[in-house]
Amino acid sequence: MACAAALVARGIRPLVLDAGRELEPARVEAVERAVAGGSVDPAFVRALEEAFPVDVDALPLKPAFGSLFPYAEQERESGVRLGEGVGVVPSLARGGLSTVWGASILPHRERDLEAWPAAARDLAEAYRGVFAQMPLAGEEDALADEFPLYGDPQRLEPTAQVAALLARLRGAEGDLRAQGCLAGRARLALYAGTHASACRLAGVCMLGCPYGSIWSAAATLSELLAADALDYRPGIVIERVEERGGSVRLRAGEETVDADRVFLAAGALTSTRLVLASQERHGSAVTLRDSAYFTLPLLTRTRAGKVGRGMAGNTLAQVYLELDPPAGTRGSVHVQVYGYNDLMLRAAAARARLPEATAQRLLQPLLGRLLYAQGYLHSDDSPALRAELVREDGRDILSLTPGEGSSRTAVGAVVRRLAELRPLTGLRPLASQLQVWPQGKGFHVGGSLPMRDRPGPLESDVLGRPHGFERVHVVDASVLPSLPATTITLAVMATAYRIGRDA
Repeated sequence: MACAAALVARGIRPLVLDAGRELEPARVEAVERAVAGGSVDPAFVRALEEAFPVDVDALPLKPAFGSLFPYAEQERESGVRLGEGVGVVPSLARGGLSTVWGASILPHRERDLEAWPAAARDLAEAYRGVFAQMPLAGEEDALADEFPLYGDPQRLEPTAQVAALLARLRGAEGDLRAQGCLAGRARLALYAGTHASACRLAGVCMLGCPYGSIWSAAATLSELLAADALDYRPGIVIERVEERGGSVRLRAGEETVDADRVFLAAGALTSTRLVLASQERHGSAVTLRDSAYFTLPLLTRTRAGKVGRGMAGNTLAQVYLELDPPAGTRGSVHVQVYGYNDLMLRAAAARARLPEATAQRLLQPLLGRLLYAQGYLHSDDSPALRAELVREDGRDILSLTPGEGSSRTAVGAVVRRLAELRPLTGLRPLASQLQVWPQGKGFHVGGSLPMRDRPGPLESDVLGRPHGFERVHVVDASVLPSLPATTITLAVMATAYRIGRDA
């Protein structure tokens, strides 16, 4: 959608071909009924929770309104084979994985883009182009020195628990900076302020927002369709892309579509499969870079008030910690901190083998101090996946297997760094509960066709054209030369916007 918006801004009317799966109609109706009375029906919330099993040792896929429609888990549908120990899953949804994401956004800082060509690093205007179509909830704070806002931020009211943490971090800003840590309010692709879909602090973010406050690419698609700015054809899964002189032919089964120019935005897994298949590179393997993903509970020194089921507030990421490379690592580290949500209560009750109401009462001293961190490493500090194209039964399959190496040593260095910062942050990492997840589990993957100033085979130029193509541009994470630890979506969208603007 970022690429399409850039093309529309140039006066071009693109045709968008999409698998286009959507939330089941019965669930759409249930969402509409649940908010008809002005607030979210508690029975509806309970039904969504039943479809979202809490297992802190397995981290199940996160449903959207109780549905797993965003994920294409079956090989026969996606053309992607997920080997044991591979956590990433492709999507065939209208809006892709943005229909179920956590909405965390942050630009990359210059020093983390050393492997990128100069033209690819120059994303400032592209970030602004993205924020012309995507909302920004956040604040001007210490993060802005190295991570400019690029958009007009709308403030989101924090819970008492989060407000207390932010106040402490602001008070220690100078000392944290001296220790190589920037801390500030999380930035979210979320409608806030006076927007019709503004966040109502309903506390159900992890289950799916029934008010549409969390931005999805499907929202931008709807806006462009309403403006009659593009053509859209769902129900199409492209299998091959063939250049023919001054045009491109796309094949989907027996159907073909001819175009002057093609922009592949199918996600790193599917776009990689399409490029390899279109160049008949069966048996060829590429490296699919990953940003290693870990989770860790944190405890604050004091609690700022009572927490529990039904507590009002936004439950997406609330605080970002940006760490200089710890000893033994090469890239910066991104940590996003979450305040209380009902999933924490359910997990604590399950661990303590207590009824939920009893756990909420007896474990209040713990729950009021409990935060949850998700962290990511730079791809230079993370093992990469191996992606190989195979031909079986007349079909092209991208087979994914884990690469060699481990990120545990690097993650351990991050945990020690967080412990060293405890006197300033007031956050105690519960190292015994650290989870380092399988490769790809954080869904920050790409770099299989990296941009180069002078691309060779299985590389692309700064306009995303894989070696050997003139009119095919890959605009998703496949072409990123490296994956900085900071959130991936904003940089992918900016890259797509830049290519759509300049191609």
